Amino acid sequence: MLMLPGRLRTRRTFSLIVALVVVAGLGVAAASASNAATPRTIKVGNITAVQNLGGTFTGFQAGVKAFFQYYNTRGGIAKYRIDLKRFDDAGDPGKNAAAARTLVEQEKVIAIVGQATIADAASQKYLEDKGIPVVGGWAASSSYHKPATNMFVSLEGPNTPYCPLWSSNQAKARGIKKIAFIAQDFPAAVQDAVCRVAAAKYLGIAQAGDIIKASLTAVDYRPFVQQAIAGGADAIYPSAGTDGQIKAIQAGEQLGFKGIYIATQFGASLFSGLQSAGLADKVSGRLISAGFSLLPDDPASYSAELGRFQKGIKQYAPDYVLDPTAVSGWAAGKLFADALTAVGPDSKKIRDWIASQKKYTYGGLQGPMDYSTGSKPNPCLTSLQWKDGKVVRDIKAAAPPAFDCGVLINPATGKILFKP
Repeated sequence: MLMLPGRLRTRRTFSLIVALVVVAGLGVAAASASNAATPRTIKVGNITAVQNLGGTFTGFQAGVKAFFQYYNTRGGIAKYRIDLKRFDDAGDPGKNAAAARTLVEQEKVIAIVGQATIADAASQKYLEDKGIPVVGGWAASSSYHKPATNMFVSLEGPNTPYCPLWSSNQAKARGIKKIAFIAQDFPAAVQDAVCRVAAAKYLGIAQAGDIIKASLTAVDYRPFVQQAIAGGADAIYPSAGTDGQIKAIQAGEQLGFKGIYIATQFGASLFSGLQSAGLADKVSGRLISAGFSLLPDDPASYSAELGRFQKGIKQYAPDYVLDPTAVSGWAAGKLFADALTAVGPDSKKIRDWIASQKKYTYGGLQGPMDYSTGSKPNPCLTSLQWKDGKVVRDIKAAAPPAFDCGVLINPATGKILFKP
């Protein structure tokens, strides 16, 4: 064996140590770079009524889901990957309360993003007490309008004491003189009808008789529609889930009704139901509603976020590419993303940031919302109609991408509560 002089052995040992330190340092740097490239994961929840309402909110939930899938595959949001935990409460208060507790206590979510259910009152106080913001959604319960601090609505059902004019403005523009209101016999639907009646009265449109209540289990809607026709209605407004709306339209066509149908909400489930019942062509130009967002097939030049929606929904929820409610679901995700980007994954800071927004437009997807004094219903909509197999804007709708922003009234008194 060749023996090196002591000095050379010392130098070689020193060089070896330096080399090992450099290699180790490179390993640490590589690991740090790898960690930096991997977004941290945070959890958010979603509670939607899918079953038992005829699929009314399925498109909305699809929009929320597609939003996070789209951004997760592009590096996340503000360097965070979002793990969306979804629950279907089927419109059941017990299931809604249980879902909220599971999301908060087991899943440790920092927010509920996009709640859309008629059972939301069951978890409002619990989420309020836990400091968990409900970001974007469809508030069905007046408990969210005291005002509460944890519900930030990007879209809204009629709600005591706030009642938007919505489709009544649209009906007046079409020259409708008298509307019959049919409500499925459960609280949220009846409350919806009460609001619609008040809005029509505020605008000088007559009501054809009293609100006609239809049992939740009713299969044949002809007796209800016969009452509407007998009352001289030239428009029928069914406050019901998708199944009830289709039954009302089907009954009207069987009875020879020639007037207008007003849908509570346009969505993919309604359109597929019309197709299955052979009604899609028959009601072309005679079925109207109001929407909260830009249309799914509007030009992407209207909003960069709409262009992202069109890519994301096509890739992750292709059954909902033409569903206007999916755009609203995407908008709920956008509201959360903007808050997260601004203040980080802190529930209270997210809530406070949203409450500071006075003219928020969800990246240009919807009309401006003022969140500064607590949650209020969205008074800015666009008038829609079903025509030639697709959703288009109705007559006298605001030229896109603008929205019609009307007042909110008290349904009991008819007095204006809020002007946008």
